[in-house]
Amino acid sequence: MEEAIRSYMGERLTAFELDEVLSEICEKTEDKTVQHVGRALWFHYDDITDHKIVASHEEWDYFNRLALLLQSEAEVEGVTTGRCWSWQNGIAAVAFAGFICAALHFGWGEHLFIVAIPFGAVSMLLGYWSNRTAKRNSRIEIALTPFPSIASLLAVRRAVRAFRKNEYPSNLRSRSIRSPIAGKIMLLPAKLMWLILAPIPLLFQMLPQTETETRIRMPEPPARPYGSPAAGSPSGQP
Repeated sequence: MEEAIRSYMGERLTAFELDEVLSEICEKTEDKTVQHVGRALWFHYDDITDHKIVASHEEWDYFNRLALLLQSEAEVEGVTTGRCWSWQNGIAAVAFAGFICAALHFGWGEHLFIVAIPFGAVSMLLGYWSNRTAKRNSRIEIALTPFPSIASLLAVRRAVRAFRKNEYPSNLRSRSIRSPIAGKIMLLPAKLMWLILAPIPLLFQMLPQTETETRIRMPEPPARPYGSPAAGSPSGQP
C-alpha cells in the first residue's frame, strides 16, 4: 500500500491503476490499518476520468503521513464515541413530515416527484450547511490527519527514523482533473435526483450523526527479561 501511494505520487501509477491496486490490496488483507488507508485514498482521485496525480499541498502532505503510518508498526482504529443530535435533524424531520402530509393530500403518483422538489431544496441546504460546518476544521487538525494528535504523529515519526518525505512538485499547483464548469455539469444529474427523491436524503438527515475518534496504537515494547539491566543504565546496575 505504501509503494502504491509513492508510485501515484511519483506519477508511475495513474488514477485507474491506483484504484485497481488499492482494491486488490484491500481484498487480500485483513489488516485494518491498510484497509483504513485504502478507504481514505478513494476520496483523493477520480474514478471516472483517468489522470496522473492531482493534489493540493495539503493533500500531498496527507499522502506523506499515510506513507509514514504504513511504514511504521502503528495501528489505526476508528472508535465510535457516541451520537450527536443537532437542529438540522429537527429541520429534516419537519420537512419529511411535510412531504408525507403533502403526499396524503395530493395522493400517491408520479406527480409526487414534482411535489418533492421544494423539500429537496431544503435537504440540499441542510447538506450544504453540514459540509460547511465539517470544513471548519482548524489548521492543526488538517495538518495532522490521520493522526489524532501531535504526540501520536511524533511518536510514529521517531519510530520510523528512515522515513523519506516526498517533496511537493511545483507543477501540481496548476494541474486539475477537469475544468470547474465541467465538474459542475457532471453534478447536475445527482442534484436533480436529490431534488425529486427528497424523502430519502431527508430520512437519513433526520438521524443523529455518529461521532468517531481516530486512535493510533503503537506496538508494545518487548518485555525485558527479569534481572537484565534497564535501558540506559550501567551494565549490572538495576
